[in-house]
Amino acid sequence: MLVNIVSLTVSVLALLISGYLALRQLRSSQGANVLAMILDGFSESRDPAYSEAIEYVLYRLVDDYPRPISYLDLAEPHKSHVRRVGLFFDDLGKLVAHRVVDETLIIGSYGRSILRAWLILAPFIYLERQAHQRTPMRYFEDLAHRVSRTSPDAIYAELKLGRLPPSLPEQSSTLRGGAGPSATDRCDVPDHGA
Repeated sequence: MLVNIVSLTVSVLALLISGYLALRQLRSSQGANVLAMILDGFSESRDPAYSEAIEYVLYRLVDDYPRPISYLDLAEPHKSHVRRVGLFFDDLGKLVAHRVVDETLIIGSYGRSILRAWLILAPFIYLERQAHQRTPMRYFEDLAHRVSRTSPDAIYAELKLGRLPPSLPEQSSTLRGGAGPSATDRCDVPDHGA
């Protein structure tokens, strides 16, 4: 009887340990998948075609279309630029809304661009929604709403990100001449205002 109880206890213990290890492995592989998605998103924003698209949306779209129309009615390549930017932020919004990625990472990385792009694109997107009774870029809109509540600066402060501003023109000549604090001396000064 004692042998059966010991065997049962060892079996249950082995099952619990193996379940715990399987759960840790699952979480580890999920973390690797999330990291791959984040890195993929970051590499997208460094693509020259994305840079061209975001610059168009942020700086020229409103000049070309002072009266908004449905974004699907825009001429090419304008429509492609809007879709590339909007769908990129929509995909980031999906990751945030479904809690795959911490929103502070995305807001800290892209916050100002997200909000500015949404404010510019919202009339074009809303006109598309009205025209076809659908809700494109809904996650992008949610992400912009989150940014409007939590600024990137608040995230930087919470993370206590350090600052190392450039020296002023009159200070740079002093630093090059050898007088004044060295660059390493300036790095040791704590920044309490971040």
